[in-house]
Amino acid sequence: MGKTVTGLLVEKEDLGVGGYHLIVLYKKRGAEELAPFHAMNQGDLVSLTFPPGGAVHRMDGTLYDVDEYRVSVAVNDEPPRPLPSGLYQIDILGSDATHRRMKKALATVAQAKNRRSAELRDIFFGLREPSAGESEPENLRFFNDKLNLYQKQAVRRALEAEDAALIHGPPGTGKTTVLVEIIRQTAARGGRVLASAPSNIAVDNILEKLLVSGLKVVRLGHPARTLESLRHATLSAQIAEHEEQETVQALKMHRDRLLEKYFHAGKRARHLSWDAQENLRRDEKQLLKSVQKIERSLEKKILNEADVTFVTHGGIGRQIGKGGFDLVVLDEASQATEPLSWIPILQGQKAVFAGDLMQLPPTIHSKQAAEGLGLTLFGRLQKILPQRFQSMLRIQYRMHETIMGFSSKQFYHDKLEADESVRRHTAAGLPGALETPLTRFPLAYIDTAGTGYEEEWNELLESRENSGEAKLAVKLLREIEAAGVDARDIAVLTPYLAQARLLKNLGREPGLEIGTIDSFQGREKEVVILCLVRSNDKGEVGFLGDIRRMNVAMTRARRLLVVIGDSATICRHRFYEQFVDYADGLDAHKSAWEYIET
Repeated sequence: MGKTVTGLLVEKEDLGVGGYHLIVLYKKRGAEELAPFHAMNQGDLVSLTFPPGGAVHRMDGTLYDVDEYRVSVAVNDEPPRPLPSGLYQIDILGSDATHRRMKKALATVAQAKNRRSAELRDIFFGLREPSAGESEPENLRFFNDKLNLYQKQAVRRALEAEDAALIHGPPGTGKTTVLVEIIRQTAARGGRVLASAPSNIAVDNILEKLLVSGLKVVRLGHPARTLESLRHATLSAQIAEHEEQETVQALKMHRDRLLEKYFHAGKRARHLSWDAQENLRRDEKQLLKSVQKIERSLEKKILNEADVTFVTHGGIGRQIGKGGFDLVVLDEASQATEPLSWIPILQGQKAVFAGDLMQLPPTIHSKQAAEGLGLTLFGRLQKILPQRFQSMLRIQYRMHETIMGFSSKQFYHDKLEADESVRRHTAAGLPGALETPLTRFPLAYIDTAGTGYEEEWNELLESRENSGEAKLAVKLLREIEAAGVDARDIAVLTPYLAQARLLKNLGREPGLEIGTIDSFQGREKEVVILCLVRSNDKGEVGFLGDIRRMNVAMTRARRLLVVIGDSATICRHRFYEQFVDYADGLDAHKSAWEYIET
């Protein structure tokens, strides 16, 4: 069992998308034992108990929504009636479902003989040559007529491959756009597609872009783990909206009336007879069986009719069945461990991977485990798959060329190009923005060396923070906002959770996003302020040494990137020394004293 939050009161009950019963709770003021909500995330599996520690009533469910003031829990079963009043406790539960599915997938791969999974296994281990089908015609009609030459080449190679294709997508190059085109082309030829990724946000990103296509889609997984704007596409929501759902609701109402009838009968008499109890159990069991039969039938119908099924790798379970997909698309493939990747691969005839080895790898806490799991399937295929099945996207549509320049040199052999639409755009070019020393140029490195802004260790969060840097970041934020840049166009990022919490306390306002780098991969903002935090006499940079994290951080900004850091510390690492040199060459290296004293 994980984190616990106690001292909660029920605010109200509600109904969520897909018919889930929601219990909304809030913090009881002054409860000394109350733990903060920062340990909780939307989609966490939880148990809700009353009273705290007593577990007289326990309801398991999923965190449907969470903010700083309240949480909503979608409970799995009907709550007790009436709902007890008083203090409640929430425990975050662990789940080994994904681990079990990974083990099962590996066993299936290892034992596969004379079937498609055996062929794919041999190809992915370099024991068998991958094959290509007929070449796509030169006049192939693309659904998206704005694809560039590199994107079109990636689509062609993926369609021509009979076994597997890799798409290398550096930041802002539109790899998801390419995947959407591949999915649409496959569906137009009558193929069924499974679109999967290691995280819910990555799955939702593809779904969001594909919704306008008119294809029949279904999103598996709890609605609480899906973006609110996409919850209507979930299987639960589609079942709830289906015409046959009226029959299900009628049966449930009949069951409730039956239970109420026996409840009142029991109150009038000292107890129900044994025969009456048996009748109740039998009738309730029969009704429940009827409800489940209809809902399973609706599940199967919706899934069979879908052109594209969306699900996280770890969420693939009973509902998928034996798969039977013509194509499996794996987005953010460089972030998934190999055992996790095999779960979706086993569901199809062919796999298309999209990712970037120069961005964040999978999170592996054990150093010993990282020796094996650290090499992703995407990474191995990059080495062994013939080049005719690999594509690299080179034109990016996000960053000013100056922001792009350092990343391109360090990670992509200087091969990235900025599209004309973004090549020269700056924060000063945003609607209503003014030209100031900060907004007129796309890059600023604010050097805190000599300021005394030293890092500190936060015992509660087991993370590092730097209050001087945080205050400076907020000051720069206010200057950028004063120049007319909307808070909704700005993100303040940092590698450390404690620093993110500190920044939120200092700079909270509507629309402004503050968070860790890891939580922001795949996202972008017009302006990004990046706090590096590390400042110490030893020159220790900690996990800033994983420069892939910095590649992610430095490529989130479209028009302005502001980096705050102590050159005396970070320049002990070659990568940061080169970044400071890059900023120097552009006259973008500024002392923090210029902003502290103004």
